[in-house]
Amino acid sequence: MRNIIRISLATIAFVITFFAFTIYLDSIFIRSPKVDLSNYFQPGDKLLSRFEGFDQTVLAVNDGWVHTRLEVAPNAGGPPEHMHRHFTETFTVKKGTLSILINGEKRVLHEGETISIPPMTAHRPFNETNETVVVESDDPKSLPVEFAYHLTQMYGFMDSYSNGPPLPQMLMQLSVYGDEFDSLIVGPPVSVQKTMRTLIAPTARLMGYSNYYQEFKPKRG
Repeated sequence: MRNIIRISLATIAFVITFFAFTIYLDSIFIRSPKVDLSNYFQPGDKLLSRFEGFDQTVLAVNDGWVHTRLEVAPNAGGPPEHMHRHFTETFTVKKGTLSILINGEKRVLHEGETISIPPMTAHRPFNETNETVVVESDDPKSLPVEFAYHLTQMYGFMDSYSNGPPLPQMLMQLSVYGDEFDSLIVGPPVSVQKTMRTLIAPTARLMGYSNYYQEFKPKRG
């Protein structure tokens, strides 16, 4: 019993020391690049995700918001089920039939139908048909610029793996974005996800993960 206690205490001490050391190194040697988002997007830019089957085109940029048109490829699985903390996401189907999970229940939207997803609502849009689905909100405030920036960076990161990134690599990359990327996976409590991102981020940055990759900028149309 004493050996088990000693091993447990030694493990806890090692973990605390490790995270404290990486946080110290991170604060001294690593500086995350600051990206000027004021002119980051232009109309015609593409946010492409082979992994999700999403092709978004920037239509306009105004007052910190990006207005986009989304094309969902035939039989595309879409993103993992997720939530946004600070903005409402609206889907208006302009062509085709869009399926969407909302809090675990599937809804089907046909051409001309609209649905709004409030903050902290689990959702996942996807395409169960053999035709491309076109989605464009009538509200020009489709996505916050900060979210769109992290989204296009994350798309590039995921597509750099032929079958999508393994979970450890995904967690490392998400930790570097921290709270600036307003997307939470469904499952672990928000407090747990925020704590894990904070603890993992210094190690991830020391391993070379970044909040900006030049090669993942939006494709200019």
